[in-house]
Amino acid sequence: MTLIAGLDFGSSGLKLVVVDLDGTVVARSQAAYPTSHGRSGEVEQDPADWWRAARDALAECGIADRIDAVGLTGQMQDLIVVAGGRELRPALLYSDTRASAQQDRLAAEVGDWERRVENHLDVTNVAAKIAWLADHEPDTLRRAESLLFGAGAYVGYRLGGRAACDLTTASTTSLLDVQARDWLTDGVTAAGARPDQLPRLLGGEADAVIGKVSREAAADLGLREGVPIVLGMGDAGATTDGIVGIEPGDSYLYLGSTGWLAGVTDTPPDEPSPIHSLALPGWRRRLRIGSVQSAGSAAAWALATFLPGRRFDDAEREVADSVGVLDRRPLCLPGIAGERTPVRDGAFRGAFVGASEATGAVDFYLAVLTGVALGLRHAADELGIHQRRIPLVGGAASSPAWRQILADVFDATIVTGVPGEPGPHSAARSAAGALGLAHSLRPLLGEGAAVEETVPSSANYGPLISIHRQVYPALAQTFHNLHRVRVADPSRKATS
Repeated sequence: MTLIAGLDFGSSGLKLVVVDLDGTVVARSQAAYPTSHGRSGEVEQDPADWWRAARDALAECGIADRIDAVGLTGQMQDLIVVAGGRELRPALLYSDTRASAQQDRLAAEVGDWERRVENHLDVTNVAAKIAWLADHEPDTLRRAESLLFGAGAYVGYRLGGRAACDLTTASTTSLLDVQARDWLTDGVTAAGARPDQLPRLLGGEADAVIGKVSREAAADLGLREGVPIVLGMGDAGATTDGIVGIEPGDSYLYLGSTGWLAGVTDTPPDEPSPIHSLALPGWRRRLRIGSVQSAGSAAAWALATFLPGRRFDDAEREVADSVGVLDRRPLCLPGIAGERTPVRDGAFRGAFVGASEATGAVDFYLAVLTGVALGLRHAADELGIHQRRIPLVGGAASSPAWRQILADVFDATIVTGVPGEPGPHSAARSAAGALGLAHSLRPLLGEGAAVEETVPSSANYGPLISIHRQVYPALAQTFHNLHRVRVADPSRKATS
């Protein structure tokens, strides 16, 4: 029996599944890792923690020595500098916003930048992170043999594979010239790096085998030496592929630490917008994503702030009778760590508008869930996605209150209960395809899948959708002024 391991390195932890070629899950496990935050927008993880998570998860699954191939996916838009098979410093994560000065400089220097990369750019882009490193840690950047842009790519590199980047992850970096189908070398040079430090760009399934597990890595992780390593799509592409596939018309909602609405099209965007446009394997198709920067993370903050001491299950029971009550609920912008949709701006932060003396703790908590749902609805309007049934996945999909709010905001049936883990499932699927193996690994939400449905109630969000959209431009200058004050104030302490 051929066994394939799919590993998905997410924002807060690793999910691993081992499947056979019929798609039967033989083993599954997971492992967590920490994130550090600084006062000027720093968000970092230690790539060594990703490696330790892989070691722990493989040990827990108990059959690492029987695995015949490894497929990898994970968080995108990171900056990882490596040499000699190891990282040189902690990774700057996708949500890191420290490089605002560098972003401003690059925007003035790199010609026709947004059109060439098919995306709006903000302070989180990887070129700005490289420029920050060039300004503040030039020796580190100079020593780097390669720059990597995703957690899966790092683990593949350390396993013994070459430095590589899939198209979907590359599309998040601001360094992929989609029209030229190559790296944006003038952007790399302007940022202060060398073109030879860029990883190999993987154009499609045939390129995805990046090497074989080395003797050292095999001994450390319990794998067999020589097992092929396959780098699948970055997490957004892998999640899409794992749930519904990557054919034009496929779409779904995701609610984890971040949230997004994703849809596959075979038409490139007419012009850059806050909606992400990510190339899929083969270059022809695009994955269009409206991403809310803080979804589950905003809900966790709201729980700790407004309903302290409760668990999410406790909160569900407490808010159940108030989910459809809108007159006390303020509007909320949920971007506690910047925002991506309907505006892309790292200076944005959370806000409440319209609280009254009748507004209580439950209303503020539900306002945050509603703010995320409305942000995703703005993405649907931008993308022209108005389906009657929308699949929903991610850890926060377990919240009945949130599902009902989404059903009402979208005026659509929300479908949950996808049987399995889409990210690692897709990584395993990509590995089977890249190795030319005959397999029956299909998207998890196929015909006959047992699902749960949440239908719209009588709650009327219609008038609130446009009002909520107007709050973003109304507060933009305030957020920018506040950001400048906070960054300039040395008395603010870092947290971790």
